[in-house]
Amino acid sequence: MAEAASSVPKGSLGIRFFSEFYNEVDRMRFLYGLKCLYGLTPRLTLEATPTVSNHHNKQLPPEFPVHNTPQIGVDHPYLFNGVDFFAKYRFVSIDGANSHFRVAMYGEYSLLDVAHDEAEPTLADDNSGIGAGLIATLLRNHFAVSATGGFIHPFRYRGDVPDEIAGLPGLPATITYGNGYNYSLSVGYLLLPGSYHNYRQTNWNIYLEFAGKRYDAMQMQVGYVYYNLPQYAISTAGNKALQAGSYLETYPGLQAIIRSDIRIEGSAGFPLVGRSWVHYYPVFQIAAQKYFTFRKKRK
Repeated sequence: MAEAASSVPKGSLGIRFFSEFYNEVDRMRFLYGLKCLYGLTPRLTLEATPTVSNHHNKQLPPEFPVHNTPQIGVDHPYLFNGVDFFAKYRFVSIDGANSHFRVAMYGEYSLLDVAHDEAEPTLADDNSGIGAGLIATLLRNHFAVSATGGFIHPFRYRGDVPDEIAGLPGLPATITYGNGYNYSLSVGYLLLPGSYHNYRQTNWNIYLEFAGKRYDAMQMQVGYVYYNLPQYAISTAGNKALQAGSYLETYPGLQAIIRSDIRIEGSAGFPLVGRSWVHYYPVFQIAAQKYFTFRKKRK
């Protein structure tokens, strides 16, 4: 699931469809995304990912955060979350026979329009914001390992908190989400084929990914700002979903690479240390990716 340090070849286009889903009490939550990858240079890859999910509403929950927080089993409509933009630059490449070591830096900018009601920041699904980090990937024969470390700075959310009584005006609110720090370690092993005869052979890989995050608490202010009246702070104490937290998850998975340019994979995630409050467990992910290479015609 995490990005590798390798880049998309110059002039090549990648299309990746992915879905994440889990059962929340008696309701299924789904996230759908379509990632477009393009190799602008041999070392620079650009990505854009629009997503759709039934994770949020356009407004915060009524009487947030006093009542029904976090919302569990509530019916949310499918909404277009927004678009996440991602750039990755590979600045270290050490290649050998059946091996390579690569290091890349990345930057991310997410522009979303949804009401996120937990402290944990997640770009591309929950929060507008920016992020950056480093990726290192080592491949040797049938074994690969990749490590990522980065940070997330979410932007503030401004919107109305609806009144519990229908028809009454809402209360303007400003939410400041805490910064997040994400890290992951992925290990993979090529099961088949044992030896290569041609590039059309299907690769079967098993992998295990450890993904973690640490984040700060949410801060919230409400009240009208007309006539120079300041907003006042609302306490989020006593609600674990709104406080600072950390966790580590594990994702075992299976991957098939067909004709060297089609990837199909699936995984299931489970809590290892602590837990995330933005989804339930197990959380499943499936994805399919295809590369298109455009060659210039010879004169």
